[in-house]
Amino acid sequence: MPDDKGVLMTCMTVIAKIKPEKRNEFLDAMRSLQKERLAEPGISISQVYEDWEDPYRFVLMDEWETENDMQRFLGKESFSVLMGALRTLGAEVEVKLTRLVEKRRFGSAALNDGGQGKQFN
Repeated sequence: MPDDKGVLMTCMTVIAKIKPEKRNEFLDAMRSLQKERLAEPGISISQVYEDWEDPYRFVLMDEWETENDMQRFLGKESFSVLMGALRTLGAEVEVKLTRLVEKRRFGSAALNDGGQGKQFN
């Protein structure tokens, strides 16, 4: 259901280029931190994808029920821990916050087909 501004989905996307020697540590940290994120109120989906062609580039995508839910998370210590881990383990980190007004689902094949990316669990 859209909010009063017509927003159906609020997303946080993090793109991280990880230091090669920190790759395994990054994967362990993301597994642990993702479990915590999935327990956050208002989070709908949290996925971490590995770039198909670059094993040191990852995309973390979170969908939130409302912008308020995401903003609440951004103010929590758990977000600071996530960003601290990314800064320590990564060479480059970019965070994008997006509000979308139309939601289309293409399934996991949309990111997995055509060499675009692969998901890890």
